[in-house]
Amino acid sequence: MLAVTPSHALAALYDQPAALPPIPTEFPELGDLRLPIIEKVVLRNGLRVFLVQDPDVPLVKGMLLFRGGLRASPPDKVGVATIAAAVQRAGGSVAHPGNALDEALEQKAASIEGNAGPEASSLGFECLAEDVDEVMGLFSEVLNSPALPEEKVALYKSQVLNILEHMYDNPGAAPRRLLARLLYGRDSVFARTPTPDQVKAISRADISRHLATWQRPDAAVLGIAGDFDVARMKAVLERQLGGWRPAAGQPATPPDVPNTPIPEFQPEPASVYVVDRPGLTQVSMLMGEPGISLADPDSYALDVLGDILNSFGGRLFDQIRSREGLTYSVSGGWDSPIDHPGLFAAGGSTARPAEFLEQLERVLREATETAPTDQEIASAKAETLNSFIFNFASTNAQMQRTVIYALLGLPEDYLFTYKTGIEAVTAEDVLGAAQRHLHPGRQTVVMAADANAVQQSLQDRGRRVIPISLE
Repeated sequence: MLAVTPSHALAALYDQPAALPPIPTEFPELGDLRLPIIEKVVLRNGLRVFLVQDPDVPLVKGMLLFRGGLRASPPDKVGVATIAAAVQRAGGSVAHPGNALDEALEQKAASIEGNAGPEASSLGFECLAEDVDEVMGLFSEVLNSPALPEEKVALYKSQVLNILEHMYDNPGAAPRRLLARLLYGRDSVFARTPTPDQVKAISRADISRHLATWQRPDAAVLGIAGDFDVARMKAVLERQLGGWRPAAGQPATPPDVPNTPIPEFQPEPASVYVVDRPGLTQVSMLMGEPGISLADPDSYALDVLGDILNSFGGRLFDQIRSREGLTYSVSGGWDSPIDHPGLFAAGGSTARPAEFLEQLERVLREATETAPTDQEIASAKAETLNSFIFNFASTNAQMQRTVIYALLGLPEDYLFTYKTGIEAVTAEDVLGAAQRHLHPGRQTVVMAADANAVQQSLQDRGRRVIPISLE
C-alpha cells in the first residue's frame, strides 16, 4: 500500500486530526459505596437466599451456586462437572424433557443455564417479572428431577473430546497449561486436564452421582435480583424450592488442596522449556512462580503493583511494547484464590523471544529494586478500585458477588475491606511485596516456539533450552 502525503501547499485543504489526548494520570476520587438493601432468607430445607430488588428493569434473574466445580471431579473422571452442567440443562426435566423445556422457556422469553467453574458450579434463570413463579417451577424441575438422557451425555462428551483435540491449536494455550503443570504438579486439581479416555469413561450414572453429591440445599446459595415484591417472592421460593431435599448424609467438601504449590519441581537456572511448534513465527511465552492466596497480607500491595505493571501506559506496556517494540501484547500479575496459593505469571507473544525475555526480567527486577513513584501509586490505586467496583455496577452483578462471597466464605463486608486495604497501600508496601514475591531470573519460563529457530538466540544469552511435551 502506498502512503500519499499532501504537499505543504495542499495541506491546508485537509482536516488535520487533533493530537491524541495524553494518558490520564489523575482520577476523580471514588464516592462512598452504596450497595442496595439485600434481604437474607433461609428456607426450611436450609437453602440460603439473598434477595436484591431492582424495580427499574421488569426482569428477575436468579443464580444458584454450589460447590462441585471442576476441581471436585474424581481423579479418574476429570471433566464430569463440565459435562454434568451441560447435560442437566440440555436434557431438561422428567416432566419437561429437552425440547419441551426449550419451548416452554421460549414462550416466556426466559432462560435456564448451567455452568461449571473451577471452585463451584451454577444453575441460573432469567425471566420477565410476571413469569417468575412459572419459570422458577421449571427451574426446580431441572434441579430436582433432571432427565439426563443418554443422547445428551453422548453429545456433550463428543464436544469435550473435540475441544481436547483442538486445545492447543492456539499456541498461547500450551504455555499456560504447562506452567501450571510444572508449578503445581501434573496431577494437581489446579493443573490437570481430562484425557480422552477419562471423558469416554464418564457415564450417566457418574453425572447423576455428581449432581446428587453437590447440588443440595443445605450447601448451596441462591441469589435473586430484579423487579419483585419481597413477600411474594418468599412465598414463591417456599412453594417452588422449599420441597427440595438433600441426599442422605452431610454435605461433601471439595478435595483438600496443598497450602503451597507442589515443591517437587525446581526450575533449572537460566532454562527455558520449549514446546516445539515448527514453523511458528510468533512465539507465545509465559514465565511464572508460586504466588499468594487472598489471605496473604501482601495481596493488596500486589494488586496495586499489578496495575503499575499492566495498565495502559504501565511499565510493561510502556517499556516492552512502546519503547522496545518487542510485542503487541504483554501482561503480568498475580491471581489470589481464596483457599490456596495462586501463581504469578507474565508474558506475551513476540517474534524475538530472547530479547523479550531479557526485557521482561529487567522490568520485573526494577520493580524489586526501586519503589514506585507517588504518581504511579495514585494512578494504580484508582485503577485497581475502579476495576474492582465495576464488578458491582449493576444490581445483578451485586447479587452475583454476594452469592459468591457467601458460598466461598468471604465476609459480607469484603467490598469495603478491600477498598480500605487498597487505599492504605504505600510505595514502600509495594516495594516490599515485590521483593518478597518476585524473583526474575529464577522463574519458570515456558514457550511455544519453533525450537530450531529460537535455540541459538536463547543460548547466546546464556539460556538452556529444554524440550517439553504436551503429553
